[in-house]
Amino acid sequence: MSSIPVLILGAGPAASLLSMALQPLGISPVVIGRHRRRPAVEGLSQRVVDALVGFECRHALEMLGPRWHRVSRWAGSESAMNGEFVVERSQFDRSLMQDAIAHGVSFHEGTVSRVKRVSDGGFEVIWQDAFGNHHLTQAAMVVECRGQAAPKEAPDIHAPYALVAITRTFSNVPVHDRVTLTESFEHGWAWGGVDPTGMASLQVVVTQEMLAEHDNDLSAVHSRCVGALTLIPDYLGTACEPTGHLSARAIRPVLRAARFSRDQLHVGDACYTNDPLSGHGVFEAASGALAAAPAINTLIHHPRDADTAVAYLEDRSRAIFASRMQAARDLYRLETTWRDAPFWRQMQAFELSAPAAAGRSAPAVTLEERGVVESGRIVKRPVLVSPEYPRGVRFSGQVDLGQLVSLKQRHPDISREALSRALSVSPDDVAMACAFVRTMQQPAAAGAESPRAHH
Repeated sequence: MSSIPVLILGAGPAASLLSMALQPLGISPVVIGRHRRRPAVEGLSQRVVDALVGFECRHALEMLGPRWHRVSRWAGSESAMNGEFVVERSQFDRSLMQDAIAHGVSFHEGTVSRVKRVSDGGFEVIWQDAFGNHHLTQAAMVVECRGQAAPKEAPDIHAPYALVAITRTFSNVPVHDRVTLTESFEHGWAWGGVDPTGMASLQVVVTQEMLAEHDNDLSAVHSRCVGALTLIPDYLGTACEPTGHLSARAIRPVLRAARFSRDQLHVGDACYTNDPLSGHGVFEAASGALAAAPAINTLIHHPRDADTAVAYLEDRSRAIFASRMQAARDLYRLETTWRDAPFWRQMQAFELSAPAAAGRSAPAVTLEERGVVESGRIVKRPVLVSPEYPRGVRFSGQVDLGQLVSLKQRHPDISREALSRALSVSPDDVAMACAFVRTMQQPAAAGAESPRAHH
């Protein structure tokens, strides 16, 4: 049995988008996964839409429809923000896989039962198709995109807290323009969406302890939370009626261990999971796919740079996870109305563990050799690293910052015109790049954005 070069496990956005990102690099992966069964509503930012446009995801883009308005009540104030797009995730994921197939990706719907590393290199994957038939597929490299279903090979590096999200749909809601709503309350926070058909979906996020206090009665917890809200009930109206069954899912931000090696990578939720208050799962899948594709290309076609590619993915995942967790904590700490309530005490007090925060630079701007994406692969180049930019910055406009700083270090009195000639850019470009370097040397401004929750 011949071995395929790259086998991607999963059927969500990370698997679909990665498979499409590999195609232009001359790598034709095989994807094996099972489509999401449980329906879920999720908001997507413009950044996700931009990624879908870049990937030419025609089927997924056709699902989006008009942008929804977004309203938030947090820390005692109400704000309206840029809109988002709302999709039903099981349908959205299927549309993304349709796009991948249209791009020439080979997809097999099935359930993976075992991934075994073989002694002479590579993997054997046993899986069962939709008809119950068992298959054995051999692969030189396996990429895990099965989210939290991916097997653990080591204890998690960081898992600071566990929450639960309880969702219920409502009918007979007053007709509104498409709007999503985020609101904090004593026991947690809520996210909802109301559409022009008179339907609404409302998710509340609370501690597991609150669920236990109500004997795991999802309906009782959800009803109690709705009774504590002040913004969202205005949109639901007094005549709304619950429809269907409640659903519950665990929310646990996690930075997983054993994420990358020369022949096995983890992308999307299989790599790290954020608090939904601080970011989009679909966007993380898209950005993770864009980062993994050149790394896989390097591992396959440029093995001399394999260590650089693995280090690039490791540093990237740690830095992004730390950034998202910091953003979530900042948003939680903005809410001071219920600072003594158990939920808010817990969420405002958590800190990143030392391993999760490892790799942060010292409180100074330094010029370091780091892995960067260049011509579809990962190579080492000088970048400027600072506390605000722990992964490093290579370019400011058209100016290579590594070259700029190196020239100024060797020639402290060099003129702007001389720098312009040496770097083959305009004097104005040099001036803007120098100004950017000066801002990197200044402390970052304090403050946090308003909540932008997505589920």
